[in-house]
Amino acid sequence: MEPVARRQIHDGRSPISIKATTWQKQHEELWDLLVPGRGKAQTMQGEMIRIVGKVLHEILDNGGVNWDHDYVQMVEALHKFLQMNSGMEAGLVEEACNLTKKISPRSGKKELYRLNELVVQWVIANPEPVKLGDEDYNR
Repeated sequence: MEPVARRQIHDGRSPISIKATTWQKQHEELWDLLVPGRGKAQTMQGEMIRIVGKVLHEILDNGGVNWDHDYVQMVEALHKFLQMNSGMEAGLVEEACNLTKKISPRSGKKELYRLNELVVQWVIANPEPVKLGDEDYNR
């Protein structure tokens, strides 16, 4: 049996680059590259991937049972990050921002997956890492 390959974590400074071609695989690759095993990500891009992943898991897998003020703050932070766009088409950013305004424990799979897809596109369009500031949530 071959040992599991060592996880390659992004250094937080070099441009973010991935190889996957579908947004689902891109999300997975970005998660592995940018999201730490515990706590918040080092970069805004990593935190965006972490937030959308956590929100989808909470709503789709847990039925929103743990939804609290921290989740609301994470979605608000995601909305703020999306507005810092420098490379994605403005209409897509607007669509993503509108989706963040509607996210709740009752959100459907279709809109959650679309938000995930748009966040992945945002990260790919903005590959220069931005250091994550102090965000006011603890999840």
